[in-house]
Amino acid sequence: MNKSENPVLLTVREVSQLLRVQRPKVYELIKDGAIDGFKVGADWRIRRDSVEALIGPLPQDFFEKGGKDDADWSDGDQVGPTVMFE
Repeated sequence: MNKSENPVLLTVREVSQLLRVQRPKVYELIKDGAIDGFKVGADWRIRRDSVEALIGPLPQDFFEKGGKDDADWSDGDQVGPTVMFE
């Protein structure tokens, strides 16, 4: 799969980078039902739409950059993840 296809399912690592939190916080969000996640074997997958419901649409170039922390949040009206967890 090409990373620029904006996958429907995200890894714990991708979600932690998007939210700028540690991986244990992602597991906590899954456990609390804040985001939808399920196990595939030993690995977790998180529904992209549930993350977008929490923080808004993902930056178009997030997957093109390989999920780097420097993804461009170009929408100035976007509420950042840090506000969601205060």
